[in-house]
Amino acid sequence: MTVIEDIFLKKQFEMLGDYGSLNNYAILVFDSMANSGMPDEAKELFKPRSELAVLPDVAVFTIVIRCYAYAGKTKAALRVYHHMLASGVAPASVTYSILITALAKDSPSDVTFVGYAKKYFLEMLDKGMKPHSASYTTVFDAIACRESVEKAREFLEQIQAKGFVPESKIFQFEETHLAEAMKGMKMYDDLVNNTTDKNVQKVFRTWRTKPGCLYKKSLKMYKALIEDGSADQAMELYKRVVEMGIQPMVVVHTSVIEAYLKFGKTKGALGAYWDMLAAGVAPNSYTYTILIKGLTADPNFSGDAKKCLLEMMDKGMRPNAATYTAVIESFAKQEDEASEKECKELVEVMMGKGFVPNAKAMMEVLKGRPTPVIRRVMNIVLSKLKG
Repeated sequence: MTVIEDIFLKKQFEMLGDYGSLNNYAILVFDSMANSGMPDEAKELFKPRSELAVLPDVAVFTIVIRCYAYAGKTKAALRVYHHMLASGVAPASVTYSILITALAKDSPSDVTFVGYAKKYFLEMLDKGMKPHSASYTTVFDAIACRESVEKAREFLEQIQAKGFVPESKIFQFEETHLAEAMKGMKMYDDLVNNTTDKNVQKVFRTWRTKPGCLYKKSLKMYKALIEDGSADQAMELYKRVVEMGIQPMVVVHTSVIEAYLKFGKTKGALGAYWDMLAAGVAPNSYTYTILIKGLTADPNFSGDAKKCLLEMMDKGMRPNAATYTAVIESFAKQEDEASEKECKELVEVMMGKGFVPNAKAMMEVLKGRPTPVIRRVMNIVLSKLKG
């Protein structure tokens, strides 16, 4: 075996140094597969070759392919697969699943990987093997990012003709998933074409070629919604991402807003929010939280932050302490009577909507701020709470 520079990959192969180690590693892989809902596939792959309990050749090849795939060495995994075929060893369904997933996920690095992923998916069907729905999702997302709408529809028709239907719990199949994925493709292209900011363009291109980036953002949104008590919104997000395999447009639009704010482009963030509304995508409480706090960072947008805060409340969403404190603080920092008056009116309107600011929570948010700022913020709020 050649020298392996990747630390993770090196550690993986150190576990395969002799047959005893290989056998122990095989047990770990078997347990992992069984615990991941693939007990039948695990039994198929690791069925002993003889009464001596010798690992079958397909299991050994699959383990090596898995090591390369998990280390991100997709080309090496593909070479091992080709060597496997040349040796007369037929791949098992798990062999295909591991290789297909690796090819699809790494498609941004090599455009030919999408073609290989589709080819092996179809081969599985031709051999009577049932691919996991998650494998389909990964392949389809890669097609959506790297190929045309026509290619996506062609692949959809091919697998349907071979009788493939994914598990319903994974996502709503056929046109719904296709339409959502194509909508995402178009949006990525529009984002790149409609902005002249080079930094923001770079972020958008990353999403276009690496769908995993947005998955991480959806997970971040999910956690934030749970923490803020927006369980209904969190579960709706979970349903679309996990059960349906679709990246919700609210995640994409909110991430666009965050991208602009990251580079201090407040006006661009506000414009992205308006584009979101124009596209018919409803912001959730996380969207409002990100936008409002971002707007308050620029005193020129305090009025917009106030408007968004009230919009959020009108839609039945409760802002967290950090969000409404940021708006009140943005007015208090301006240190003039007109701003103070407008801020007090804001607090009155909030209370009129049944929302009472939590003074204790606000003090926690304001920790570390200059004492005069804290005093002005709390005086504004407490004057209305006492009244």
